[in-house]
Amino acid sequence: AGLAPSAPLAARHAVGSAPALTARGAGRPRAMSSASGSGGPVGWKSLAMMAVTGGGVLYFFERERTRRLDSVKAGPSAGKASLGGPFELQLANENGRRWDTSELRGGYALLYFGFTMCPDICPDELEKMAACVDIVNAKMSTAQPPLEKEKARETPGDERRLPLTPVFVSIDPERDTVKRVAEYVKEFHPNLLGLTGTVDACKRAAKQYRVYYHKTGDDDEKDYLVDHSIIMYLVDKNGEFVTFYGKNYEAKEMAEAIVEQMKRLG
Repeated sequence: AGLAPSAPLAARHAVGSAPALTARGAGRPRAMSSASGSGGPVGWKSLAMMAVTGGGVLYFFERERTRRLDSVKAGPSAGKASLGGPFELQLANENGRRWDTSELRGGYALLYFGFTMCPDICPDELEKMAACVDIVNAKMSTAQPPLEKEKARETPGDERRLPLTPVFVSIDPERDTVKRVAEYVKEFHPNLLGLTGTVDACKRAAKQYRVYYHKTGDDDEKDYLVDHSIIMYLVDKNGEFVTFYGKNYEAKEMAEAIVEQMKRLG
């Protein structure tokens, strides 16, 4: 009889406390299932997947980095460069007779595109070219095997062929006549070939080597200058473009680089 009054009190306590328990539990995150391998918000499987993905990205990055480094160390690709090619002009050294690039075959050539009325850049570059050519020819003549020298003597015209021939190509044919170019090249080197021709012929030659040039000033005046690229182009024994050398090269440095190319290509 003494226990009867406590039943409603227990019921009231149960009913009143239930919402409080629900409210306290509502804000808690639900625990991960035991299948995830962890009771935290990120399971071991998720961590493992992230590690595998990250490792794959790092592997791909390192492989690509190594491939690029190897390609740089290997040098230019074996594919043919879309630069250089045959052209036909007039040889100022021999009274403007017809000349084409096939006459350079059998030896290496170093080409420079400029104009005779250039005040400073062309003379400086041609002097550098002359010094470079002398260094290369001295080194390669002594390095040439006796068999090769004998073979050269047996081939008509090759007895006077240099290992490296310097070539000057005019980009200002309106003023660079045959006579003018002939006198000009003599000032720099006895073996420097001087080439000129018609406007269209010189333009085609320059286009083969993607030479930039542009007249500055009034075209009607005869004292204009020509803005142009300052580059020397190395051509191999088959008349194919090998590489180029910019204004930043000194004569000795360029000569050493050319000798290495000639030894590599034979």
